Amino acid sequence: MGVTERVSDHAPTARPAGDQNDTLRIIGAGHSPRAEVFAVPLGRHVRARLFVRRLRIDAQIGVHTHEKGRTQGVMVDLEFGLPDEMAFHTDRIGDAIDYVDVVARLRALAVERHYDLVESLAETMAGMLQREFGVPWLQLSLAKVAPFPGAEVGVVIERGQRA
Repeated sequence: MGVTERVSDHAPTARPAGDQNDTLRIIGAGHSPRAEVFAVPLGRHVRARLFVRRLRIDAQIGVHTHEKGRTQGVMVDLEFGLPDEMAFHTDRIGDAIDYVDVVARLRALAVERHYDLVESLAETMAGMLQREFGVPWLQLSLAKVAPFPGAEVGVVIERGQRA
């Protein structure tokens, strides 16, 4: 198993931590001690995004009396920036945001309480993603499926800084 370490190729006082010149070295197992397999630049801006599209979720949602006490379908489209790009280089799930966990948390939030408005459910989901998964930027679209024949009604929100 390899070792990952963050190193800087400049003097500690030359630039603040997190500068564009910081790198991530992936040290491979079976190589001589501290043999560098490759170095990955760690810039300040996230350039990679993950998406989940057309995720159907049952949600406790709706302001009208006939919508209370039951679930109805909502559709979620989600795109979010990654905190770093390590997973692209290490191929390890521990270095990635696992979309299985993301989907499970979205499903749980949608039924843990009743939401009157799609805006409220979308904001709750966005806040959870930023807090629990360290997502620096996201765009989330949430629509009620067929609240009117042949139509979807929903909201699109964007949170954080897009790189």
